[in-house]
Amino acid sequence: MQRPSQFTGFVGRMILIYGLLIIPWPGFNATYGRYFRALGGLAFAHESGPHLLRFEPVPEAPQHPLDTRLLLADRAQLDASGRGPVQYVALDSRGIGWVPTALLLALILATPLPWRRLVWALLVGLLAVHGLILISLATAIWSGSMAMSPEASGPFWRQVVGGLEETLITQMGAGLVVPVLIWVLVALRKRDLVRWWGGAGH
Repeated sequence: MQRPSQFTGFVGRMILIYGLLIIPWPGFNATYGRYFRALGGLAFAHESGPHLLRFEPVPEAPQHPLDTRLLLADRAQLDASGRGPVQYVALDSRGIGWVPTALLLALILATPLPWRRLVWALLVGLLAVHGLILISLATAIWSGSMAMSPEASGPFWRQVVGGLEETLITQMGAGLVVPVLIWVLVALRKRDLVRWWGGAGH
C-alpha cells in the first residue's frame, strides 16, 4: 500500500511555517496593525464626500485584540471644529488580516514548487488574500453605515450584512477556508497531487 510521504512532509512544513508566522513576535502585531489601517484608509477613506471614514488605533487598550477602530460620521452633522455624532466599529487586524495571510503563505511556501511557480503563486495569492481583507473591511463599513442610519435599510439587507459580518469578521471562518481555496487555485496542479500521493514506495 502506498504511503503519502510527500504529503506528510508538506503538512509538517506547513505547520512549522504557520507556527513561526503566527507567533506574536515582539512589535509585529503593532506593525501589522499600522499596515492594516493604512490599507483600509487607502482603499476606503476619502477627504471628500458626504461621509467621514477613518481607520484609527484603539487608544484606550493598545494590547486588546480589537486594536483597530473604524470611525464613521455624517459630514453634514459635524460642526466647524469637526465634532459631532460618530459611529465606531472595533476590528481585530490580526484575526481579519494576518491570520489568513499567514495561512496562505505557509501553504504556498510548504508546497514543493519550482521557483517560477512559487513566485507566481505568492504574488497572485497575496493579491487574492488582500481582496478577502478588503471585502471584510467593506462589510464592516457597510455594517457601521447601517448602524448610523438604520431606517435607511430594510430587514433583508440588514440580514445580509449581519451574515457577512458573522462570517468574515466575528467568526472569521472565511479567513481559514478562503486561503486554502486560493492555495489550491494558485499553487496546485493535478500532477502535484498525483506525485504527492503516488510517489512513495509500498
